[in-house]
Amino acid sequence: MKHYITLLLLLLMYERTSAQLKIETGANWVISGNPSVVLQDMNLVNDGAITAGTGTFKFTGLQSSTIAGSSASGFYLLEIVKTNNSKILLGNNINVNHSINFISGELDMNGRNIFLASSAYLNNETELNRITGINGGYVQIIQNMNSPVQINPGNLGAIITSPVNLGSVTIRRGHTAQSGTGITGSINRYYSIVPANNSNINATARLSYFDAELNAQTETNLVIYQSTNGGTNWNNLSRTITNTVSNYVEKNAIASLALQTLGNDNGNVSVVTGLTFSGSRKKASDVQLKWTTQTETNMSGFQVQRKLDNEVDFTDKTFITSQAVGGNSSSTLSYQTTDANAYAGMSYYRLKIVDKANNVSYSPIISVAGKTTKGNGGGGPGNNRMMDEEETETMKVTVGPNPNNGNFWFVVSGIEKETAATLFTLDGKVLKQFKVFNMQQEKINGLRAGVYILKVQGSETVRIVVQ
Repeated sequence: MKHYITLLLLLLMYERTSAQLKIETGANWVISGNPSVVLQDMNLVNDGAITAGTGTFKFTGLQSSTIAGSSASGFYLLEIVKTNNSKILLGNNINVNHSINFISGELDMNGRNIFLASSAYLNNETELNRITGINGGYVQIIQNMNSPVQINPGNLGAIITSPVNLGSVTIRRGHTAQSGTGITGSINRYYSIVPANNSNINATARLSYFDAELNAQTETNLVIYQSTNGGTNWNNLSRTITNTVSNYVEKNAIASLALQTLGNDNGNVSVVTGLTFSGSRKKASDVQLKWTTQTETNMSGFQVQRKLDNEVDFTDKTFITSQAVGGNSSSTLSYQTTDANAYAGMSYYRLKIVDKANNVSYSPIISVAGKTTKGNGGGGPGNNRMMDEEETETMKVTVGPNPNNGNFWFVVSGIEKETAATLFTLDGKVLKQFKVFNMQQEKINGLRAGVYILKVQGSETVRIVVQ
């Protein structure tokens, strides 16, 4: 007979440096309501069962801890607050119904697997606080995806777009380097993406990574490799866009999805490093564009492209030849050009980066407001004037929808460079941190009901209500 208990069979077996919470065979740890079970410098050994309810298991302390036992542990919210380079190591598979929240420290899969419920997600992964697993294991989520548009299931980092109904899609993320015929090395991250409907899907896949996972691969040369036979043979899918600031590689027009990873291109794709790109309206009829590079290798130049907010796609404007002698430079180079643009709405710009072999990549997209009028205090329609030459777009944070059901997006406009944004609980706890660019949409999913604070550097705070 099973014994249903809440705070029973908690055996604290103190050894030299650690203790453990052990759930004995036949016992069931039941959590009622949404309390937090805090395990400070303790292991969890589950030989019975855990009924997690809506509670939180929080692992804290200075020492590494393990989640082990003969039974797979199930959590609602698993929170990691490990310091002093300590981490959580899995000794068995785990299931998560709501989220894994990273405050500090790593979760090492250690050859085991993490199974996320269809609505569960990873929260606040960063370079230092994240899932690892060079010894094997994967984190998995299964979701139905009908004509997805930039959907990132579980925040695993595989962002998928397709015009067709993919049906049930199984996504696995692991952290072992890949090898085989056709690939000479890869980063310490792979994705297995298997849709139920996987033929002629014309998909776009954006694969994210952390710098700590590069595994000696040259970041500027990363492309997507795909294997349809479990990693024995690999095909170079190349890439459509790469972004070494936001850490992703994207490829469109993929006929079917399978096992994918990032590795250096066999043809040694060469792009710039340290690119910064900004634009501002100095006159009602002109937009000034500036960018710098830290290094350039085998470069041809930069095609400036523009899209007005009433246009479907970008068009070529001006081609700026690389300043690098022979196309190669190891020092900072600065560029500037002016686009004749009197459009009253929003204008979007990007750089098409072209090397001598005609390989291309793209900069992040920036936006510049059109010529506007500002009231001089009279309030009437005749009391307006044109924008002064040195006036530029004011920073603005837009959130939608607000209030919401825990799923929303936000966009920051009027910024010329990468800007930090942080999402807090009402009591000041950091939930997630972002690096945002002008008009770059960020999505947040799965928040509980309550009030949250979004703070963007240099701007006012925004209250977000989740109902």
